[in-house]
Amino acid sequence: MLVDLHIHTNVSSPCSQIDPHHLVKVAPEIGLDAVCVTEHEEMEGAEVTWRLGREAGITVFRGVEVYTELGDMLVFGLSRGHFPLQTPFEDLLSEVREAGGVIIPCHPCRGSLGFHATLGQEKADFLLRNIDAIEVRNGGSSPESNHAAEMVAREYGLPGVGGSDAHFLMQVGRCLTVFERDIRDEDDLAREIKAGRCRAAYASEIEEIVAPGLWR
Repeated sequence: MLVDLHIHTNVSSPCSQIDPHHLVKVAPEIGLDAVCVTEHEEMEGAEVTWRLGREAGITVFRGVEVYTELGDMLVFGLSRGHFPLQTPFEDLLSEVREAGGVIIPCHPCRGSLGFHATLGQEKADFLLRNIDAIEVRNGGSSPESNHAAEMVAREYGLPGVGGSDAHFLMQVGRCLTVFERDIRDEDDLAREIKAGRCRAAYASEIEEIVAPGLWR
């Protein structure tokens, strides 16, 4: 199952130009089986796209990108609609664990800086012991930054996931996650990520993805 785990829409992310109506139409056309809408700090856009996806016959997972003092986190499995601009990581972690969700640092090594260089040894080790996966393919990061994130995931035995971090429709699917099993909802998504039954990929590595020329 091919899933883009990191997309922003213009419903809740002012930095995005993606209309959810267009997203649910284009996603299956380019070969995606599902998309995850992860707005900054709130879930309205995810809810809107989820409803449109049900009408259009494309699976949409609802998530959120939360800013914390330890970096930006993709979160799946929470129902709360809004998060403060700077949410304490330990508070977020407690809420995610209680809900049975997953927490994933996104674009963690932009500029090729690793967790330890950015956070320091103690904070980095605490973070890496308390997350479920690492975004090792981010469409807005350089190959070097993605490689650095992948090396950390391997060192700590964490699953690697991928998402486009799309803010424009033409960017959707440029990075994605390949799941071994079909996924129906956010509970399935969390379970499969925790089990490590997934891998991150660039669009160019996946034959099923039919993308505009920029992606090839």
